[in-house]
Amino acid sequence: MSQGKKQYKGKILFLHGYTQSASLFYAKTSALRKKLIKLGYKSVYLNGPYVLTPAQLPSTDSLSKFSSAANEDMKYRAWWVKRDSTNDRISLEESIESIRNYIDKGEIIADSDDVDESDAESEEEKKLPIVGIIGFSQGAALGGLVAHKFDEIFKVDPLKFVILYSGFKLNTTKKSGNDRYDHYYPEEQDVERINLKYLHIYGELDTVVEESRALSLYELTKRRSDLLRHPGGHFVPNSKLYIDQVTNWIHKVEQEDKEEDKEKNEVKNGEDKDKHDLATLMDMMDSFGTI
Repeated sequence: MSQGKKQYKGKILFLHGYTQSASLFYAKTSALRKKLIKLGYKSVYLNGPYVLTPAQLPSTDSLSKFSSAANEDMKYRAWWVKRDSTNDRISLEESIESIRNYIDKGEIIADSDDVDESDAESEEEKKLPIVGIIGFSQGAALGGLVAHKFDEIFKVDPLKFVILYSGFKLNTTKKSGNDRYDHYYPEEQDVERINLKYLHIYGELDTVVEESRALSLYELTKRRSDLLRHPGGHFVPNSKLYIDQVTNWIHKVEQEDKEEDKEKNEVKNGEDKDKHDLATLMDMMDSFGTI
């Protein structure tokens, strides 16, 4: 999954959906990846730690609903394993650890057909900041969960943006058994104070993640969020129209970040000048009567 040698300004983590894999997600997001390269971003595709058994897989007809495909040679992966066909009482520790292993050690869980020496990161690429996450379905749910406290969880710089295709917020009520993950999400009153930007994308004909569920995280983060609908189902739209809308949104986030940095620098420079003027004034006052 080589992207060619070039200078990048940051990395974006790609998190695949349920019953998918890094290699399948790589193939399904080719147009988006190529456009991101032009914007100066390296795309890094991670594999979920769970390989689903035949008993855990949906039927062949249902696999297509998950934007996957029936292939006896493929390893169907997940970021968590569903219990009783629900997302209650799940464990995310292994998935969070797999992201940490990439960040700290450069390790990526690989299927045998994913191994490609040309994908090895250079020393310069290893030092690149992770600026964003792009996730689909279950991968988007995981990305949306870790995004807010990404810097605290992984001891790196905060993310600048997350793009969530068919994502959803986990039910973190006590009854769901997922309440230990509730603190990962931002409090509604704190959303305006964070710099992270969210783009939520869902299909109007999606029968896997219905609209109300797809909007669950948007409703919590809408003061820092944008919303994009497409007329299709449960997949990442790969047409030029939607690729351009996504990459234009990233460019807009970049420009807003530059403006915010400029304003912060102006405020800091003004404060430094005020401190300098005050120090000069104090020196002048101290010199009174010493002649």
